[in-house]
Amino acid sequence: MLDAGTASLSARLTAGLIDLVTIAALDALVVYLTLEICGVTWQELAIVPIVPLVAFLLLQNAGYLVAFTLSGQTLGKMVFNLRVVPVGGARMDTGRAALRALVWALMALPAGLGFASVLLDRDRRGWHDHSAGTRVVRAGDA
Repeated sequence: MLDAGTASLSARLTAGLIDLVTIAALDALVVYLTLEICGVTWQELAIVPIVPLVAFLLLQNAGYLVAFTLSGQTLGKMVFNLRVVPVGGARMDTGRAALRALVWALMALPAGLGFASVLLDRDRRGWHDHSAGTRVVRAGDA
């Protein structure tokens, strides 16, 4: 049985979509600014060293997820008044936020199929929630 404060599935999914769009927009902006600074056109993108660029984008994306999760709310969760909280009254710390973000990223890799774990769990906790000992609730119920 779901706890009364558990976030709805539709709110979680839409908040996650907002986060993905936000991250993609930030990544596109970084690539655009990198090309502008280097005086390179989109057609010449292949001459940009890909490993450092991808490494930076991964770091940026991880930073977004860890920093916002540490505060309890990503931008998408803010829009839907949701909050990530530790299970059992523990404290949200950097390690817990980093682990949740890492597992979240791994779940996203196979075309987002890992997020089906949220659909299949009776408490609507995905693998990222279980691994970090967190759950998503309505912010007023946190």
